[in-house]
Formats: sequence, C-alpha cells, structure tokens
Amino acid sequence: MAEPFNIGYADAGVYEAMLPPHYYGGLEDTDLVRDQLHHIYGAPEQHEGLRVLDLGCGPGRVTTILAPYADTLIGTDKSAGMIDQFQTRFPDAEAVCADTETVLARFVEQQRRLDLIGSFWSMSYPLLECFETTTAHGVTTTSNFDAGIARAHTLINHLVELLAPDGRLLMLFFDASTAEQRLVTRLWERIQPFPGTGRDFTWSLLQRGLQDAEAAGRGQLTTHRLPGVAVAENLDAAIQWFRIGHLNTYPPLVDDPDVIAEITDFARAHERGDGRVLIPSGVHLLHFHANADLATHLPEHR
Repeated sequence: MAEPFNIGYADAGVYEAMLPPHYYGGLEDTDLVRDQLHHIYGAPEQHEGLRVLDLGCGPGRVTTILAPYADTLIGTDKSAGMIDQFQTRFPDAEAVCADTETVLARFVEQQRRLDLIGSFWSMSYPLLECFETTTAHGVTTTSNFDAGIARAHTLINHLVELLAPDGRLLMLFFDASTAEQRLVTRLWERIQPFPGTGRDFTWSLLQRGLQDAEAAGRGQLTTHRLPGVAVAENLDAAIQWFRIGHLNTYPPLVDDPDVIAEITDFARAHERGDGRVLIPSGVHLLHFHANADLATHLPEHR
C-alpha cells in the first residue's frame, strides 16, 4: 500500500523511523545546537529563564536541547501529528499547530518578544511556500513573483521583530550545493523548476534579509557552513530517506521507476563495506544576535 503524500512530516513515528543521523566533524546536528547554546549561554542551569520558540519543531527532537534553557517554551508545527507528539514530550509547553508564516504574523500582532528562536532544517519550507504550494495533486506556483518576494521579506522581518533585546535566532539550514541536494533538485525539477535562482533561493533570501537587518542596526549575523554526512543503516534505509524525506512520497516521483533507479544508483555509489550508506550532507549554521553594539567584537579591556 502506498504511503500518503508527505507522511514523513505528518506522522511522527514515520519521521523518526526514516530520519538518518547527520554528523558534522564528529558531531550530530543536535550536538551542534547544544554546543552553540553552551557557547552563548553557558550550562542550562546558568540560564534557565529564557522565552524560547522552536519553529517547525516536529516531534521535538531538537527542542530537547532547547528546553533546559527555557522558562517559557513554545513549539509550532503545521502537522497535527507532530504537535501531538511534541505536546506529549513537553506537556508544560505551549504547542501551536499552524504554519510558520501564520505563527510569526500572529505573534508579532500579539507583540510577543522572545529570547531564543530556533528553526532546525525547517525554514526553507515556509520561504518556498511564498512562491509555490505542493500537494499530492501537483505544484501550484504563485502568479506574482514580486508578491512572493514581499511575503518572504515580511516573514524574515517578523523573525527579527520577535526577538527581545539581546535575543538570538539559531538555525540549521540545508546546503543546496551537496551531491545529495543536487540529486533532490534534479528529481523535483522533473515536476517544476525551483523559483528564483534555484534550490539555494530560500537560503539566499534568508541570508540577504538578515544581512539587511544587520545593515539597519537591528543585530548581527553569523553563518558557518559545515560539510558532513547522513548515515543510512543500509541501502533500503537510504532509498526510504529520499522517497519519504526528500520526495515527500509525491506519487509522480516515487512511482516513477527511473526516479527510484537514480536514487538507488546514488545510494550504491555511497555504500560502504559494512552496508551503511554515507550520504554527503552540508549544513549552514546561522546565528542572528539582536545586539548591534560593535564593541562586542573588541578584545577584553579595549
């Protein structure tokens, strides 16, 4: 029986079963977040009073790293299945089932202010949805590209506006240039070209929007690109990661034998002697600090 469209991001159990661990220089992606938080705040017991928002939280996998720093914890995801699992894991948190664009607009209207906003692997989706919508029935593009740009800029501006003074925005954002993502791009572009400059368009929009915020004196942006690897336990697990995780079980792709053959050839090319498949990965680690004081860069006592 065929899986429903986008089941990997609607069903927490399917998501957790198909998601391979991602490593960067020996650290898992969650370790990157933990180390960044420790660098900024110290140990959790030194900074337990933060107002924390995890956008696109899924079942709460990375929220587990944020939660020890939170006095107020909010998780948002547009999937009811994910939010149900999040609420189970964090019963005292505020759980919001809505898309990121709606959440940000609503929170800005409510004049909320947050000390820490996290978005881990998820921000490309709401930015892309400013230009197109994908369902099991196809890809629908917006009729007005400029209107999509305006929506994306508003979304990014809302992210900055929600930060309290000295607040932090932390993200993990996929690198479109890796062999893995180039394959995903080729496959999706059988259906519809990506908007703007292509698969890296959402990252470019985000980076430019936050650079503009920095230029306007609203904070300071740091980005760091890390190469890495996603580890599938075997060939079938690697194929499932592409089918469910990357292609969202979209029928015109996952039912196409040529697509599955291309995925299988790619996975075999990266198969190790022990049967594992090491999939080339890359991540942008992004940190926007809502503090524009340039004196923070000076050595101590200067």
